[in-house]
Amino acid sequence: MRRTRVAAIVALVVGITAIVAIAGWWYVKDHVRISQASVETTVASRSGGTAAVCDRMDKNAAHWLCAVNLPAGQPEECMKVHVRPWGSVDMINGYLKCEQDPALAAQFAVKKTVAKKKHQAKKKHQKKTSA
Repeated sequence: MRRTRVAAIVALVVGITAIVAIAGWWYVKDHVRISQASVETTVASRSGGTAAVCDRMDKNAAHWLCAVNLPAGQPEECMKVHVRPWGSVDMINGYLKCEQDPALAAQFAVKKTVAKKKHQAKKKHQKKTSA
């Protein structure tokens, strides 16, 4: 009688542990951690930008690349974002990663083209005035 009670308790504890382990693995592995709108709002506010455009890098929305539009006169900034399973957001500078991402490259290509044209026009003007 006593053995069956101990065996039942052990089986119950093992069963609950297995269920918790499977649920935890599912939450970390396949659970979409944050919506695109939420990550864009968070990144824009934390980086001091006016808006952010983000591209999800994996299935469970744990890693993002975000192009952040900063106030006038400042170039766009690229941020690598990691969302923890419990929802906290960590950001680091992504440097040139955004320009390699097809979904975000347009955010930077337009600005580079305009800046390059301005630089070329300035060079032409300097050549004309120095001659």
